Amino acid sequence: MIKKDKKREAIITAAGIVFGRHGFKEARMETVAKEAGMGKSSLYYYFISKEELFEAVVEREAEFLKSEIIKATKDIFDPYKRMKVYVISRMKAFNESINLYTAVKTNYLDHLPFINKVRTKYDKEELKMVESILKDGVRSNRFKLVNTELATIAIVTAIKGLEYTIVIQKGEYKLEQQVEQLLMFLFYGIVKRH
Repeated sequence: MIKKDKKREAIITAAGIVFGRHGFKEARMETVAKEAGMGKSSLYYYFISKEELFEAVVEREAEFLKSEIIKATKDIFDPYKRMKVYVISRMKAFNESINLYTAVKTNYLDHLPFINKVRTKYDKEELKMVESILKDGVRSNRFKLVNTELATIAIVTAIKGLEYTIVIQKGEYKLEQQVEQLLMFLFYGIVKRH
């Protein structure tokens, strides 16, 4: 059983590379099999279709993203700093999870039955994480919010707005500076105080 699990994990790793390189549409099971060092027929013993294999890749990347965010933020108690680290670690992990990004952001995969489930789960988890940080900030009297739910939606929407620049236009950004500017804008606004 352990050998089968290791082989399955090796296939998912190989498929992640192939899907990342070619995209879902252009990726071929033969290419995945070659990348995994096995025959195509052996590949179908572990995964009955390209769709099932892509789902496994996306689920693994979603777990990676979640674990990276939790690891980066777990020991930070100041809510503002935790929000900043949350956004930075999220962007860095998302940048390494190109198949997850494709699944969450592209419409041409809508026909795959699991895509909507992945998107919904991803969105719920992100909203939950951000809302938790905001509620901690309110409890510690660091944030003053009338509507935490609305603030959560606004922050998540703004964070998603940075994704294109960071994931698609790699190398042409300064992540920490952009995150700092975004949070300053979101937390302190644009209105001049007298």
